[in-house]
Amino acid sequence: MAIRALTVEQHEQVVARLVGLAGRVESLPGHATGIEYTSLMTCFLFHNMSCAKAILALHQSMGADSFPTSAGYGLVRSLFEADVTAHYISAEPLERSKRYIDFVHVLNKREMDACAKHRTSKNDSWREGMQLAWNAHWAPREEEVNRRYAAVLPKFQKTDRKGKVSEYRNWSGKDIRTMAAEVDHEEAYDVFYSFLSSFAHADIHLADRFLRVGPAGPKWSMRADEFDVGNVFRYAATFLTCFLDLVGAQFQTWSERDTRSCWDTDGA
Repeated sequence: MAIRALTVEQHEQVVARLVGLAGRVESLPGHATGIEYTSLMTCFLFHNMSCAKAILALHQSMGADSFPTSAGYGLVRSLFEADVTAHYISAEPLERSKRYIDFVHVLNKREMDACAKHRTSKNDSWREGMQLAWNAHWAPREEEVNRRYAAVLPKFQKTDRKGKVSEYRNWSGKDIRTMAAEVDHEEAYDVFYSFLSSFAHADIHLADRFLRVGPAGPKWSMRADEFDVGNVFRYAATFLTCFLDLVGAQFQTWSERDTRSCWDTDGA
């Protein structure tokens, strides 16, 4: 696919075509690896379609002048994370799918322990709220949560050089950058993801894009810099294409030629 400059409208058309391509399939066919992998890829597919549709709907309803670009950047950041995670799982679909799914028991344990901890909060509202949550949700499940957590914990532990055992922070034990590098997405991480993360973390890029200083002082503007709206659609189209290429290859739903045809704006 030759690289060429597209307008905002053309990138928006690409995203719409990619959504339309994926929309032809109501559900993914079963993969030989098993139901776990099929289920996860289905989840990532519909999540990514939801993000793309949200970006399209925001632009169509609010227009370029009022398009909430910070929200758009957050959505395409999630597209990238889903794409990297799907590629990483696909490298070892059976083992990694099961590991991804089993990590829910670690998350449940962390949530339960956090609720239990703050039942003794010094803040009356927090203490009362956490007690209500404990009684209604966690108390009936405490034994089950602890049992399931103990069963999967060995999968999510590591031992350092000094023999200290610690628990993984996430399901893979790796950060998104490491996973991205392992699935040939390092350039996209370094160039795109770090920038997109600025809007999730509300760092100075947020102010650079949306804060205007005039004679009367600082003023928030919904209108972003000139290229930001185009960037949202460009990133969305790029990440979505990469993800759909993977799905098409894994489930024989569409070809790479089909996804590339979505970029054909000649005559559009």
